Amino acid sequence: MSAIQPELVVSLPACTVQDARRQTDEARAAGADLAEIRLDRWPPNERARVAELFPSSLPLVATLRSRAEGGEGPDDPAAREEILSALSREPFAFVDLEAARDRHLEAPVGARGRRIVRSSHLPDGASDREVDVRLREGTPPRGVLKVVLPASFSRAVRELLPRIEGADVPRPVLLTTGPSGSLWRAWAGRLGVPWVYASLPEEFSAGSVEPSQIPVDRLATFLAEPDAPIFAVLGHPVAHSRSPAIHHGWMRRVGHAGLYVALDIASSDEFRLAIEVLPTRGIRGLNVTHPWKRLAYDCAGWRSADALATGVANTLTFREGRVEADNTDLGAVRRRLEDLKETGRWDGTDLTILGGGGAARATLAAAQQLGSKATVLTRRPSESEVLASEFEALAGDPLHPEPAQLVVHATDVGRTASGPLELPLRPLLSSRSYLLDWVYAPALPTLSEVAREAGASYEDGSRLLVYQAAASYQRWWGEPPDAGSVEETLREVGCAA
Repeated sequence: MSAIQPELVVSLPACTVQDARRQTDEARAAGADLAEIRLDRWPPNERARVAELFPSSLPLVATLRSRAEGGEGPDDPAAREEILSALSREPFAFVDLEAARDRHLEAPVGARGRRIVRSSHLPDGASDREVDVRLREGTPPRGVLKVVLPASFSRAVRELLPRIEGADVPRPVLLTTGPSGSLWRAWAGRLGVPWVYASLPEEFSAGSVEPSQIPVDRLATFLAEPDAPIFAVLGHPVAHSRSPAIHHGWMRRVGHAGLYVALDIASSDEFRLAIEVLPTRGIRGLNVTHPWKRLAYDCAGWRSADALATGVANTLTFREGRVEADNTDLGAVRRRLEDLKETGRWDGTDLTILGGGGAARATLAAAQQLGSKATVLTRRPSESEVLASEFEALAGDPLHPEPAQLVVHATDVGRTASGPLELPLRPLLSSRSYLLDWVYAPALPTLSEVAREAGASYEDGSRLLVYQAAASYQRWWGEPPDAGSVEETLREVGCAA
C-alpha cells in the first residue's frame, strides 16, 4: 500500500484552559491537524470552564482516559457518563470513548453531532487475542478506531505489522508505546494508519503526554516527503539519548526531511531482527550504543578502517543491500584528545582508561594512533591484559592504581540504574588531573563529585557525542553539518568554546 498523509494529533499536556489555548496555537503553527485535550488530567474547576476553549485554532478531541487504561480519569461508569455527556455538549470535533466502558454513550454523543474515537489502551502483556478483539470492534460511523498497546520491537514486527497490513481500509489507529513506540509512529504513514499522536514541538518544553510521541514539527516535515529516510539510535537503555534532537537540528537547518528516533533493543536476537527488517522499512542508518557495538560490527558486510581499528561499530549504514559499519567514536575521541593537548590540559604522553567496552576500545585506538601510552583498567584483570595486548597498552593494577594526568571514564556508570563504579577512580586523580567522561548529562553526578573532591577538572561526554554525531551525519548525508551548526549544538549541550 502506498503511503498516506496521516492526520497529526497533538496530545496537549495542558491542565488549564489558558495553557490549552496557548498550546493549541503552538501545535497549529507546528503543523498539527487536531489537538487532544486530556481532560482526565484537569482539576474539576478547570474542566467546568471547558466552554472557554472555543473558538479554537484547531479541531479538538476531548479525552477522559480512565485509570484502568493508564489515565487519571474515573473508571466508574456513572461518573464517566456525567462528565462525557457534559463534554459532548461543547463543540469538540471528536469525543474519545473507551470501548470497554463507554460504548453505550456512542449513540447519544453522536446525536449531538460529535464524532467518536472508539479507543482501547491495552496493558503491557495483552495477548494477541485481546488485540484482535479490540481491532474487530470496528470503526464507528464517521469516527476512528484507536488501539494502543506497549510493544517491544520484536512484537511490533512479528505480530503487529501483519495485523495492520492485513487490516481493511480505512485502517484503525493502531499505535504502540514503549520500546517500539517512536519507530511505529514513524512508520504510520507507510502503514496506512490515519492518525498519529504527537507531542508539542520540543522548543516549547512543556513535556509530553506519552514518551513515545514525536514532536509534531519533526513528524510534519517527515511525512510531507513520502520517501524521506529514517534514522535511529539502538541501545538498551536508550531513552536518555540526545541524538534525535542533535540530528534533527542539523537536518532542519539545511532542509532535510529525515526522521531520527530512539529504539530500545533488549536482546541480541532482537538486534539481529532489527538489522534484517529495518533496511526494508525505510531506515537508512543507525547509531549503535551500549551494549550492541560489538554485535553491530559482527553483523556488517563491510567495515571502515576505524571500525577495523576498534573491533566494534557505533554507526551502520544500509546501502544497496549491504550493511556498512563505521566507528565514529574513534574520530570523536581522537579529536578531543588533540584538543586537550593543544590547549595544554594534557601533555599527550600517557592516559588511563576505565572500562573495556566500545568506548574504551575507541579511546585505546585513538591513544595508539596518537602515539600515547595508555593504561587500561577493567573489572577483570584478564580482560585488561587482552585489551592491552591488542592496543599496545598497559594493563593496570586495580589494587595499586597510579595517578594520571588524563583519566578517561568509558563505562556506563552515571546513567540511571547503572550501579556503582567497581574500579578505583579517586586514587587516579590529583589536582593536575583531567577526567574525561564518555557519559553525557549523567543522571548520577558520582564521577564529577569524585573529581571535585580531588581538585581535578571534569568534562562529561557531550562534546564527544556531538563530534561522533557529526561524523555519522556526514556518512549518511554525504556532507558534514557546517561548522557553525556544530558550534551551536555544542553550546546547546553545554560545551564551552
